[in-house]
Amino acid sequence: MSRRSRREGPRRLPPGLGREPLLALLACAVLGLAAPVPEAGGSTPGPAASPAVDLVRLPFPQDDGSLTPYTFERGYALMTLVYDTLLWRGEDGTPQPLLARAVDTSADGRTVTIRLAPGARWHDGVPVTADDVVFTFGFVAAHPHPRFTPEVAAVERAEAPDPATVVLTLHHPSQGFADQPLADLPILPAHLWRDLPPGRLAPEGLPVGSGPYRLVEHQPGVRYRFAADAEWFGGPPPVRAIEVPIITGGGQTFDALGSHMVDMIPLSLPNSLDQRQRLRGTRVVRGTSYLGTALILNTRRPPFDRVDVRRAVAGSMDLVSLARFVKDVVPADRGFVHPASPWAPEGAVGTPSVADVEATLAGAGLARLEILAPANDQVKLEAARQVALALARAGVQATTRPVSRDELSVALGEKGGDPTFDAVIGAIPPLASYDPDFLRPLFGSGAGPAAALNISGYTSARFDRLAETVAGTADPGTRSAAVADELRLLADDAPAVPLFFAEGAYVFRPSVFAGWVFVKGSGILDKRSFVAPHPTEVQPGAATGSTSGSADYPLGRAALVLVGVAAAMLVVALALRR
Repeated sequence: MSRRSRREGPRRLPPGLGREPLLALLACAVLGLAAPVPEAGGSTPGPAASPAVDLVRLPFPQDDGSLTPYTFERGYALMTLVYDTLLWRGEDGTPQPLLARAVDTSADGRTVTIRLAPGARWHDGVPVTADDVVFTFGFVAAHPHPRFTPEVAAVERAEAPDPATVVLTLHHPSQGFADQPLADLPILPAHLWRDLPPGRLAPEGLPVGSGPYRLVEHQPGVRYRFAADAEWFGGPPPVRAIEVPIITGGGQTFDALGSHMVDMIPLSLPNSLDQRQRLRGTRVVRGTSYLGTALILNTRRPPFDRVDVRRAVAGSMDLVSLARFVKDVVPADRGFVHPASPWAPEGAVGTPSVADVEATLAGAGLARLEILAPANDQVKLEAARQVALALARAGVQATTRPVSRDELSVALGEKGGDPTFDAVIGAIPPLASYDPDFLRPLFGSGAGPAAALNISGYTSARFDRLAETVAGTADPGTRSAAVADELRLLADDAPAVPLFFAEGAYVFRPSVFAGWVFVKGSGILDKRSFVAPHPTEVQPGAATGSTSGSADYPLGRAALVLVGVAAAMLVVALALRR
């Protein structure tokens, strides 16, 4: 059965969301479920756009180069202001159409037909065509990128039968294909990237994309400035300009908000600063964040080349107690996916069984351990401190060493040398919770893009077999079982110890701009916050979270309407009681 996706405009955060975000989000979700679905080819008006805002200023913790898909490091959200993806994630975290107006998947799951939305143009005025999409898939496959190249591994062939249609033939069915690559891979302008000189991975100068904003200024180490593209195919953005000063220190970032130098903070707000910021005319919005924190062990050398030692380290951690000390975090008891992810197993994956943690660690000669953590990340520094305390209770003299970005890069071997660290506090990427196929580059064996992000150096033939099943099975039940097995295997082998997922808590100044959109898993620094809702719904059809061909609304439209009405009445009743 073929499946189609439909475009939905983003719903804006209502003024009271900072006070009770869950009720407001529930109300938005209920209204979306209960709304009538237009017939094929019809349209419904989207929500009213926010009033035009001249300038929004947001800080960023580092300079991220020219913000092309091959030069950014942490600024994916900034890069996607300039570049569009075929799909983009809605407020519930599932993919919806953007550059693609419809996506059809064949019954065997191996042919994906993409029909492009009309009117999209590159910032230099050249139309976006199917040739750009075909070029992008070929370029990314041929030029290794740690994030994007693994996402296109399933593509056997990409063709453009006409300027508005792309046909992708896959090596195997891919249930995660809608999210990665379709909702994650930025599309490149073929006419500018096709003839790059050897060794060059992006054109010179400021980037040219098809997104709602153009990068009009980049002062390295100082700031970025974006200008709205009034001709963007999705409609004129309500924010005319976005300024991004580079502020590397956490304390300086909050001071900048307090002194009205910036209008929001794109990083999750530490609990201790919550009330202080509320008193300064700001609002805090909370929701699910898929960004997690883990203790990563170097399995390439002693003592963590021994699985029993890694298990003992994992066994010394009490995730519930650790989460209680860090505050406003969710224990990572489902492993490397967030408990709220649709791919999370039903129960905890468990911790390794170790007869005597202290004896195992002492026998391995692990009397001392240095734990590296980024100096400008307060959450990771606190995680390192809690891990050190847990290991101290197990007889290990563990110390925490804050390091700069460059020092950390050298220790991880990112500059060409061998990794020199023993233990480091690192991130669990949100992509793993959006779709678990991303676990493969995090823990897969071998070299190259298939294991490009494997910081621990972990190798396991069993994990690789499970990852192949997750990538290629056409059966959702088989895939879910394989994901659960992957997570249990990682818990048992402990190349890294997932610690927690921090609650997403973001602060902004509503007097400047109140149109922020919270996207489940990634927060409010998202392209949806900066664009006007698109008024057209196209090709109503399947839920876009997978390409397996299941029905959009398995309960039936009438049942969903009844559920929506009941939930809406509950929201209203709760609101009236306040």
